Amino acid sequence: METVKINVGGSVFETSAVTLSRYPNTLLGRLTKQSKFYDSTRQSYFFDKNPNVFLSILDLYRTGTLHFPSFYCSTVIKQELEFWELSPNMLSDCCLQQYIQSEADIQTTQKLRQTFEEYELDYTEEECRTSQVKRILRKIWLTLEEPSSSRLAKVFNYIFMIFVIVSMVTFVMKSHPSFREETLTYNELLFVIAYRDIRFFKELNLENPKEVMMGTTEPKQALRLSDILTSAFFSAELFFHFISCPRKIKFFRSPLNIIDLFLVFAMWITYALDQEMDILLKNNELLQFYIAMKSLLILRLFRVFRLMKLYSGLRIMMMSIRASFKDLLLLSMTFLITSLFFASFIYYAEFHVADTFSDIFIGIWWSVITMTTVGYGDMFPKSTFGYIVGGVCAFSGMLILAMPVAIFATNFSDFYHKNKLRETRNSLLHNKTKKVETLRNCTVYPLDSYKNSPAIIR
Repeated sequence: METVKINVGGSVFETSAVTLSRYPNTLLGRLTKQSKFYDSTRQSYFFDKNPNVFLSILDLYRTGTLHFPSFYCSTVIKQELEFWELSPNMLSDCCLQQYIQSEADIQTTQKLRQTFEEYELDYTEEECRTSQVKRILRKIWLTLEEPSSSRLAKVFNYIFMIFVIVSMVTFVMKSHPSFREETLTYNELLFVIAYRDIRFFKELNLENPKEVMMGTTEPKQALRLSDILTSAFFSAELFFHFISCPRKIKFFRSPLNIIDLFLVFAMWITYALDQEMDILLKNNELLQFYIAMKSLLILRLFRVFRLMKLYSGLRIMMMSIRASFKDLLLLSMTFLITSLFFASFIYYAEFHVADTFSDIFIGIWWSVITMTTVGYGDMFPKSTFGYIVGGVCAFSGMLILAMPVAIFATNFSDFYHKNKLRETRNSLLHNKTKKVETLRNCTVYPLDSYKNSPAIIR
């Protein structure tokens, strides 16, 4: 029997050629004396690899199963499999599960790194060294963009958060009668409708209190001043944010920056039109444009996502939703099909009841409300078969809606723990860099200068 000597990292292994020939399509299965790994002096094959890992590789040829110790990283296993030309499918079931899980963990970590560094722009060292202006712009950029870059940046982001909250609260308060002041009495409104040719007032529905309130009142002075102040703050923030950006084109790769730009224009356009209310009311096309701009100002609520850099948990939540998108889409399709299924059933179950479920479209509304356990009670079955369909529909809704919660929670937990690991690693690197810089800045005095010092304890 021909014996083959294999030198792996200084450790010599002996096996038979018959054993290696069990897998002829692998590196070891094709070894010949003409191979580049053959050492004619020692009459053995030399591989500059880890001998401990090779034990698992050689056992595959001996036993027919490929196992790796659990403490080996999947990256090490992957590199070894590629070098020895082995397929991951050769791994035993126990090790394959661990290998796949490790690969998934690596992919999750890479996604986190890509997500958190996706829009991270900065000036190069060369730009900062050669230009004083670039150094100033970099300080402004880091203050506005990176909350962890300095104490000033963190303070600014808290101020930004306060302005976002004030903007949202002002937006909500302006819809309540208590925070509006009267500009037209009800009798004056009737007079305007009857004797003045203003389309806005003529089309006003007097039976709708919301339309009457919007036509006869305006926000109080304090709320209007708050709107101007927040608009000025966000306009200045967007201006300096854009001016200090190191790559102007990439600035608008972020959807939040595009929304900010749109909101700034919309806020100042509506403010300008507010000053010319007479012209606005007489021009119906301009009025419709004004109403559209006003309604789209609700997008200001998206500014809260700018705080994702301050609170990484918000970004983790968005990543979890994105990672669960395919599963949620599948469950949504299942939910819609089930809703249509029960809508059709309830329509025919209540077919002989005159005052319920006039068509299947109403049944879809009922099934959605029932499956989500909202239960408005505006539509409900009245027959025995209808009760049965309703009970099965509610039970099915609980089962369907319970599944996406588990999927989302699993993805969120996975991303959250991996992000904690990433932040810990970055913190350790940051502390190490600071220590090195501190040591470099220390002044080293000659030993002779301390000999006569009374502070030295001999």
